[in-house]
Amino acid sequence: MKLLKVQRYSAKHKNVWDDFVSKIELHSILFYRDYMEYHSDRFTDYSLMVYEDQKLIAIMPANIDENGDVHSHQGLSYGGVLNRSPLLFVNLLEVYQKIVEFLSNQKIKNLIIKHVPSCFTLSRDTNLIFSWLESDKYRTDIYSFIPKRNYDKPNKHRLRHIKKAMKKNFKVKRISDFSIFWDKLLIPNLLDRYNVKPVHKSSEIQFLAEFFPENILCYGLYEKEDLRAGVVLFIHNKVVHTQYIAGDKNRKDGSLDYLINYLILKYNGKYIFSFGSSSENNGNQINSGLLNWKESFFSSNGIQEFYKIKTIKHSKLMSRL
Repeated sequence: MKLLKVQRYSAKHKNVWDDFVSKIELHSILFYRDYMEYHSDRFTDYSLMVYEDQKLIAIMPANIDENGDVHSHQGLSYGGVLNRSPLLFVNLLEVYQKIVEFLSNQKIKNLIIKHVPSCFTLSRDTNLIFSWLESDKYRTDIYSFIPKRNYDKPNKHRLRHIKKAMKKNFKVKRISDFSIFWDKLLIPNLLDRYNVKPVHKSSEIQFLAEFFPENILCYGLYEKEDLRAGVVLFIHNKVVHTQYIAGDKNRKDGSLDYLINYLILKYNGKYIFSFGSSSENNGNQINSGLLNWKESFFSSNGIQEFYKIKTIKHSKLMSRL
């Protein structure tokens, strides 16, 4: 590999950045600037771009916090170094070395990476790089998904609920006004079951959906005119992710199960179907009820790992090159 140069992202690079994101193997709408910057009032951007001579070969979406630590963006569900075409391991190693060295030279003490869930990529060679950097793997979440074209039907218990729902006059419709789902189901459901609020406000998700009308979709299950269950999907090139799921309190008639089964059948033939994490308390506990529900659809379980890297350790990679 030729000489590498690391520089910070600025607004003048938007088109170059977005074009790069559109062509990377690990495609996700989360990495486009229009998505990243909807919450720019909450995060100070510190995204990085890595050039080989004049050619952009890698990027890292990132922000800097009030303590001066750089994160692989706290406003995103996952991240790290992203490259367009598969890099030889030694080249990926050099990219990481240059990024960590750059941060060290900028007096940044720590780089904190919320790694990509294992269902998004088969490559785990970065784990070796993090090990050589003597990183602290401070958290591991369980992450559920259904591999592409791997779904037939749920288990017997879940199927009974779905068959019960099939006797009802349920209809699945697209919801264009996200506030309907937020106010009717999502906010009350999250408060009642988990005592939390949605990460996004309905106005924010509506704003994002206008930028990504084919990628951020809301489906609702209706009984006549009554919204009984809803799901917000984030659709990437290879993965469909259930960003939000909520049903009303009457779940015994299978309304939410029916909707989930409908969406898996609709999308799993073309995409990995991601349910996300069932971990709580910073990865130290499992929400067993939530995980059991996901596994009733025969989801597989992978992991999502979180690393803290002391940038002064960048020299640890030099001896490996």
